[in-house]
Amino acid sequence: MKKLLFIITLIATSSYATSQNLHLYGGSDYTVYLGCLDCSRFDSKSIWNAFGDYGSSFSNASIWNDLNNYGDDNNPLSPWNKVSNKAPKIVDDAGKFQGYLTANPSLKEKSNSRLATELVNNHKAIAKDLAKWYAKLVVDYSKL
Repeated sequence: MKKLLFIITLIATSSYATSQNLHLYGGSDYTVYLGCLDCSRFDSKSIWNAFGDYGSSFSNASIWNDLNNYGDDNNPLSPWNKVSNKAPKIVDDAGKFQGYLTANPSLKEKSNSRLATELVNNHKAIAKDLAKWYAKLVVDYSKL
């Protein structure tokens, strides 16, 4: 039994170590880091960490702050803006572009992943309860 548990732990650890996280970059030139989309909610870079720069509703680098460039539905740099052509990019650890996080249905290369779709459709509710939505969207589902 111990041997089986060790093998399962080894497999889980090795697949975790090789998995790639997804990151959000915004700004007019996409050089502003906006956090990690699928990191642990306790990670300082996570958009799910309400006490970190990228998950706080008070931070200028957070998509959850509806008073800044990236959280205001009317700002062209926000993923929540339905007509924006400057929505944040989703990039994996290797730097590979994974699509745009955007509410604009006609933006070419919009991410249609389940996570991106849920974020866009439910961003106001998510901002009110990051822990609940993290459990629902990141823990319950595997990678995008």
